[in-house]
Amino acid sequence: MRAAKMVVKIGSSSLTDASGKVDEHRLARLVGEVHRVREAGWQVVLVSSGAVAAGVGRLGWRRAHLTMPEKQAAAAVGQGLLIGMYETVFARFGVPVGQVLLSRADIQSRRRFIHIRNTLTTLLARGVVPIVNENDTVAVEEIRFGDNDTLAALVALVVEADRLVLLTDTDGLYTADPRTHADARRIDHVREWTPDLERMAGGSGSAVGTGGMRTKLAAARIAVEAGIPALVAASGAEDILLRAARGEPVGTWFHPQPSRLPAKKLWMAHGTKVEGALILDDGAVRAITEQAASLLFPGVAAVEGEFREGAVVACKTMEGRVIAKGMVHLSSGDLRVLLERRAAGRPVHVDHEVVHRDQLVLTDADAVAKVTTGH
Repeated sequence: MRAAKMVVKIGSSSLTDASGKVDEHRLARLVGEVHRVREAGWQVVLVSSGAVAAGVGRLGWRRAHLTMPEKQAAAAVGQGLLIGMYETVFARFGVPVGQVLLSRADIQSRRRFIHIRNTLTTLLARGVVPIVNENDTVAVEEIRFGDNDTLAALVALVVEADRLVLLTDTDGLYTADPRTHADARRIDHVREWTPDLERMAGGSGSAVGTGGMRTKLAAARIAVEAGIPALVAASGAEDILLRAARGEPVGTWFHPQPSRLPAKKLWMAHGTKVEGALILDDGAVRAITEQAASLLFPGVAAVEGEFREGAVVACKTMEGRVIAKGMVHLSSGDLRVLLERRAAGRPVHVDHEVVHRDQLVLTDADAVAKVTTGH
């Protein structure tokens, strides 16, 4: 029988004290939570922030005024300190840990994605707790996840988790900021996505974190589209992971969609970065969104950017709305040559799809609804 898997993200605000330094007592308490849920039969992957905070504390720097190279230098110092703290505390329970540092480039490559999955599942099968973090020392804007909420959601996809738990300093998503609105109430369950959710999420709530409720909402959406229940909850709640494992009302639960995309389409939707775009005419848009058809050359109106065959590109309407991502069979150069021939009235012969439907994933919520409901 397959063991249930839980991906747990611990934010900087849950690990640091008032001065922004890593609090070893907080870290030890959270490790105790992980140990208890493991004893209940769950395999746990820990996605932990805190490397920069640990490095800043050791170096005696002030985080508020650091340049990007200084933050990366702090991460280089802090990463070893942080994993050392985890190793020491987990050792009290006889549990080994393994460090896994990732950048978005690792997820964007299908080959690396599979290698990461193999590594993580092997560690879990051997009783090791993988501790994952963004590789801040080398990540630049083009290959950054930007926040560990997104990283945790993608790790949940990689290991095909049964739960994604995002621990933070608040106990869920509220109708308004509870720090400034006395009438704010917690939303216990989210079953559909509306524009109001983004408004409720607001901005970043911590001076030491890079994310906020908005990034947790985005991460939860990735998870539920993959069929994975997601929970945003307070890291300080007693037995939080055991209660999450039981599905108790301990925060905001985001419930999965009734249908789950195939693994490769999930990777394409959330793990890849587009290298260009195809502008589609109205007929092609309807064929993709209402008939789940492949994209054929006659439906391509224009090309944006430069890309090779095999690249992942965005598919846009004539008005510029992105409705899908897909892996193209023709390069941007070849497509432009064909478009020029068509514009000149010369014959155009394309023997295969520009994007096959098996390598095309809808990204627009309305478009997805049309296909999944048959409307």
